[in-house]
Amino acid sequence: MREITVEAVLDDAFDGAVRLLGDAQRFGFELKNLELAAGAEGLVSATLILRVPISVDARLVAARLARHPTVRHVDAAASALLDREPSMVA
Repeated sequence: MREITVEAVLDDAFDGAVRLLGDAQRFGFELKNLELAAGAEGLVSATLILRVPISVDARLVAARLARHPTVRHVDAAASALLDREPSMVA
């Protein structure tokens, strides 16, 4: 597993957060952290930290989460590799 940090700008805090969380759950991701902050012009900043399988591409996660009308913008980046293959020490 690894962590992906998702940063999104939402038009509506409640609808946007529910949609982001619903998709993350549907994709089988684990939620580590969620932060919402009110911004200018009624927009809301959302930051999610998700635990995902190593094979999951952060850009694909961003594209999937950006499909909702209330989500104005999404960026995602891999932040940490959590489960590694045990190293072979001779």
